[in-house]
Amino acid sequence: MECTICGKKTDKLFKIDVEGSVQEVCEACTKYGEKIPEIQTFERAIISKNKPIRVEDLFLVENYGKLIREKRKRMGLDRKKFANKIKEKESVIRRVESEEMQPNEALLKKIERFLNINLMEKYENKKYAFKKSGGNLTIGDVLEVD
Repeated sequence: MECTICGKKTDKLFKIDVEGSVQEVCEACTKYGEKIPEIQTFERAIISKNKPIRVEDLFLVENYGKLIREKRKRMGLDRKKFANKIKEKESVIRRVESEEMQPNEALLKKIERFLNINLMEKYENKKYAFKKSGGNLTIGDVLEVD
């Protein structure tokens, strides 16, 4: 695998957002953009003639633990009752709510269904402010090199 910024060959690439463009880069080049958390990707696919067709990548929302905890409390459930209702261990729910652990897709679906909330969102490009020196935009206008 090769870094899209510096071209270095590496065993592990990281996804970063560089002015709305998702790039796969080496660890050293992650400083040039906003890191997109790895675990948060779940692929949704439509099966057509036994071939999966990728529809979109969904990502776990920020503050997912807080959203789960607040909704659970609004429903009048303590952590133990909630865990029992969705057939999970209380310790797993505690770790998810404190964001020590990110739920896998199966657990995520159970939580979303029971609490009637959406914890996944499609990745949306963020807007960045940058200085343009005139003429065409260059990578130097976007990146700050140390």
